[in-house]
Amino acid sequence: MDMDVFSICCKVGRRARAADPTCPTSTYASGCIVRQYLSYLYLWPCIVLINSPSGPAPVHCECCTRRDVPSKLVRRGVGGEKLGQSGSNMLMSCVGHGKTHKDAASVRATHPIPAACGLYYFEVRIVSKGRDGYMGIGLSAHGVNMNRLPGWDKHSYGYHGDDGHSFCSSGTGQPYGPTFTTGDVIGCGVNLVDNTCFYTKNGHHLGIAFRGLPPNLYPTVGLQTPGEVVDANFGQQPFVFDIEDMLRELRARTRCAIDEFPLPDDQGQWQQLLHKMVSSYLVHHGYCSTAQAFSRATGQPIDEDIASIKNRQRVSKLVVSGRIGEAIEVTRALYPGLLDRDQDLLFLLKYRQFVEMVNGSDAEVRRFV
Repeated sequence: MDMDVFSICCKVGRRARAADPTCPTSTYASGCIVRQYLSYLYLWPCIVLINSPSGPAPVHCECCTRRDVPSKLVRRGVGGEKLGQSGSNMLMSCVGHGKTHKDAASVRATHPIPAACGLYYFEVRIVSKGRDGYMGIGLSAHGVNMNRLPGWDKHSYGYHGDDGHSFCSSGTGQPYGPTFTTGDVIGCGVNLVDNTCFYTKNGHHLGIAFRGLPPNLYPTVGLQTPGEVVDANFGQQPFVFDIEDMLRELRARTRCAIDEFPLPDDQGQWQQLLHKMVSSYLVHHGYCSTAQAFSRATGQPIDEDIASIKNRQRVSKLVVSGRIGEAIEVTRALYPGLLDRDQDLLFLLKYRQFVEMVNGSDAEVRRFV
């Protein structure tokens, strides 16, 4: 299923359940508690180093593919003309004047860091600090101005070599680590389990620099003054920092969280909890027939009206089949005022409706001819 369609189906389902008075909130809440436990189980095999010394590829996780992984730097936007690029798109040099901050420019990786990888890490070797060493290494979101060093703008994060400060979506930095210069190797790691970013220098961990990171960030490198040259390593060569040791520690902490998750001591209670978990999942996703069959087999009651489940299932099927106009009409009829209150959801549906029209969906085209 297309991820946009899947996302819309999930959001419609959640909003519809919240708007339906026959659907008790306790059902979904209890399901969330159990799903929190399942998330630990899900993360356990996915906490992997997405870029290994043998090349940028997942080690154990099948959630990502090679084409999804940041593997090289690319020049984008006007700022690219201030930078030179060579060596399989890994070696970057500053060719601008470097007189003011307006001469700064950044490059970012080909892809954002996949959320499923758990732990991501790359390194940058400072070949030459150039005239002043105004270099920044970090992360940035799509759409961030590439004519600036990383960290200066919103949704941009950077560690700068001239003063050792960390910059978090602001032109004002905070003291973080030592300065870096020619010959140093600076690493940048992203822990997508707790949404933090850390840096290393010549193999030494410098501590957490940023917390509460948004998703879909790109590895980013910025230069400003003439003669600055850096060489990025996305796993094509062995890392200076022992990231594998950190990976083992992260796995151990996750396993500990799994082991310490509170479970009922009585086997009957545990069985009941499992039944409730499965039933909650089936009801939440609208698998009406399966939920009824499971209820008959286990005696687990269904905590939502069957008609309500079928209504949500009906809307989801319309979205999946590309009949977005009908999905909007049915949603308005079944849940009056829902789309008026949730303009973001309405926008997503309208956006998908336009996509279906461009793709030539007869059901949508007929509505606008």
